[in-house]
Amino acid sequence: MIRVISTKKLTEAQRALLPETDFYLEDYDALEVTYLEANLHSDDEALFIFTSTHAIEACFPEGRLPDRMLNCCCVGRKTAARLEKMGHRILAVEDRAELLAERIINKYSSRSFIYFCSSRRLDTLPDRLLEAGVRLEERVVYQTGFNQRILDKQFDAILFFSPSGVESFLGSNQLHDATAICIGPTTAQAVKKHTDKFISAESPSAEAVLQAARQLLVNRHDG
Repeated sequence: MIRVISTKKLTEAQRALLPETDFYLEDYDALEVTYLEANLHSDDEALFIFTSTHAIEACFPEGRLPDRMLNCCCVGRKTAARLEKMGHRILAVEDRAELLAERIINKYSSRSFIYFCSSRRLDTLPDRLLEAGVRLEERVVYQTGFNQRILDKQFDAILFFSPSGVESFLGSNQLHDATAICIGPTTAQAVKKHTDKFISAESPSAEAVLQAARQLLVNRHDG
């Protein structure tokens, strides 16, 4: 039995990827998100940057419909798909912020951008764009706080989905001998400060993180 804890609440479909016959699974939200009132006003030439579905929730809360189509650049396929489903136009989508920044610089550097972000957003994207002279306005549309939970047991694997989630977890717990499974390289860099025992998922999705956890079972059997 492999003991796994996820620092993000999982859907039933996601939990099913770790069969109860082989895995003991706990999950909780290490981060608390508070949505703020979002200002969508802009001139007609601005392009919009979304790097999370939380930003979409803040800009378009339940019952609020878009009053016009936005031209968007996104981090994450799920983020892009959700905006596209709402009728917005996706100009660029990448799996990592640094890749999106380079794509914007190469193709849209003459345009102005509005970046909907968190109060704890990473510097990667805005710093690179500003360094390249891209006109950028940041609008904080949600606040991210820590939900620090003290665990009463140790785990074989800990699933992390953001650098902030790593910080929240380690604020009240230790990794001990657990393998940290990270959604991407930025999260892995945050974990690397505390342990060398970590792996990154093959793609930035919760499902890929869970598939990486399944691989621990394979490795244990092979061993």
